[in-house]
Amino acid sequence: MPFDIDGAAGAARPTETDMDDFLLERHHPEPPGSPKDHRHATERDRDRILHSSAFRRLQGKTQVFGTGQADFYRTRLTHSIETSQIARAIAHNLCAENPELERCVTPELAEAVALAHDLGHPPFGHTGERTLDECMKEVSRGARRDGEECLRFEGNAQTFHILVAAEPKSPAYPGLNLTRATLAGVMKYPFEQDVHADKFIFASDVPIARWTLRRGGRLAKARPSGDAAGGGKPRPAAQPKTSIVCQIMNWADDCAYSIHDVEDALQAQFLHPGDFDQARFVRRVFAHYEETRVSEAVPKLGVEETRDRLMDLKRRIMPSDAGGDERAQRKAALRDILNNLITSVALKPRRGGGRADFSWRLDIDPESRILAVLCKAVIWEAVITDPRVAAVNTKGREILRDLFHLFMEEALEKRSTALFPRYYRPAVEESLDGGRDAVARAVCNFLALMTDMDALRLHDLLRGSKTSSIFDFI
Repeated sequence: MPFDIDGAAGAARPTETDMDDFLLERHHPEPPGSPKDHRHATERDRDRILHSSAFRRLQGKTQVFGTGQADFYRTRLTHSIETSQIARAIAHNLCAENPELERCVTPELAEAVALAHDLGHPPFGHTGERTLDECMKEVSRGARRDGEECLRFEGNAQTFHILVAAEPKSPAYPGLNLTRATLAGVMKYPFEQDVHADKFIFASDVPIARWTLRRGGRLAKARPSGDAAGGGKPRPAAQPKTSIVCQIMNWADDCAYSIHDVEDALQAQFLHPGDFDQARFVRRVFAHYEETRVSEAVPKLGVEETRDRLMDLKRRIMPSDAGGDERAQRKAALRDILNNLITSVALKPRRGGGRADFSWRLDIDPESRILAVLCKAVIWEAVITDPRVAAVNTKGREILRDLFHLFMEEALEKRSTALFPRYYRPAVEESLDGGRDAVARAVCNFLALMTDMDALRLHDLLRGSKTSSIFDFI
């Protein structure tokens, strides 16, 4: 009987002794908990994430369709919740089949990592992410900084930064002070920051990143491409090892993204059944699949094979002619596909992993991976490249860029924090002594915290032509 993603996992309650003590260490010492608090350390991590302000803000951040345009479609919050449930199910299945995995994995750990995986996303989705990165690189170019010294922004790096530094929990330490296992689980791209790297860990977070990866993984550096002696430009190294929990989270994210976004696109009528029959649609889906094929580690397909697979997907998700509730039929079909993706994984030992959570590799059925990547390509063509979505992205990019320069001027030239909310003023005041780079990081962090509507309201309050209220939230 297949695992029902709507059902309870039913895992036995873990004990502290099931996992390696090394993985449950926290970077900062904490006083003993209440003797009546019987939660596992990974459950505490999950609860700290759930109760964080960064997690609450996900309800106002774009997944695919912008927030506020319709309340039915998924946001970063609902996506994170769904991803966490899938990750928990995968972890439960793997632990049931491989009891030795309990040295480094609990379902609650997989759940915690998945809940946290999108905390660093700024307003306006990936458009906002690219915009803040461009703004930070502009500051660096003005100061003639390059390489590792160049200021950057990246959503996954911001997630790690929130967990270890930016999210307040206690005056005794910065961040949420999560276990080593949880922090390793969110470190999807363990690269050192460099102007030529697309994914990385912020330079300020490298010490705790190395503490997190001790005895298991490492932070990779950019390496020369072409003739190193001839001064070739650096490029990222091969993907370093990641923990098994990080691999579970990554596949759970792919499962949720590929299936749920197709469901939303059909419901919103950005994607229509007839699209799958159009030669142009098939060619463009094929082209995007080809563009991402290497990074997604999937085999090459021809145009005809792409068409055949899309037609098979259409047959599986389109309601039959038997009548009845169309939504229920589609939901059942998508649930079956998602269940197949969840159960398509196996565990393989990995040599030289060092500690327990780096000693395993998640082995995913190739057909499942192809299906997930094709679904992403469908969403790219049907939604991301739609002119309505492009218009919203353009607006978001201009708003974020304008707010960045406005707040940089306020802090650097006016030496003022008056436009910042009171809770954030100490961070800006502290950055003033660090010069332009420190101020830019503080401003970037502030803008990245915002929801889509926060940014829209704030920009309207400061730059808009219509009347805004002084009681609008910032």
